[in-house]
Amino acid sequence: MFEKSIKLIDIQTIVVSLIILAVCLLRLAPHINNFSPIIALAIFGSLHFKNKTQAYVVPILCLWISDYFINNFIYILFNNPVWFYEGFYWQYISYFVIILLSLSFKNKKISFKNTSFLILSSSLIFFIITNFGFWISSGFYSYDLYGLFECYVAAIPFYKGTLLGTIFYTPIFIGFYYYLQNKVTILKAKHLMY
Repeated sequence: MFEKSIKLIDIQTIVVSLIILAVCLLRLAPHINNFSPIIALAIFGSLHFKNKTQAYVVPILCLWISDYFINNFIYILFNNPVWFYEGFYWQYISYFVIILLSLSFKNKKISFKNTSFLILSSSLIFFIITNFGFWISSGFYSYDLYGLFECYVAAIPFYKGTLLGTIFYTPIFIGFYYYLQNKVTILKAKHLMY
């Protein structure tokens, strides 16, 4: 009876989810601006979850949990709990687009070429969407092409952290899980090609 119950549990989904949840906690540690593992987790989850719904829900939920802790226990800007910060949807939209792009690589080989493409394009997607959102909603820049250009130029130093964080974390997560699959037989997934 116990063996049948174990077979019903999708160990790989649990392990991938736990990796994503644990790594989201890295956002709580001090780091260089935008040098975080979130884009890498979106790529990793999209490639490793069997189910598309899990590829969206688990990373976004972990992002929200870490946002909640950052806003309410680290920054503590308000007296009442902050469930969503101002402009959060621009970041979340960018992660949805990154996951959508990464899912298009789901049945392809997880290779240096494909991973490099996802790293570069995902960092750029995040940069374009979040800074467009800041430009359109902050009122900090003029609402013309010059203001949009000025916003993107001012954001270049932050893009460096985004790109470097994604370059740093993505191979670590993919490599770590590849290593785990080779060491723990139950984690070998038929849907993954390296």
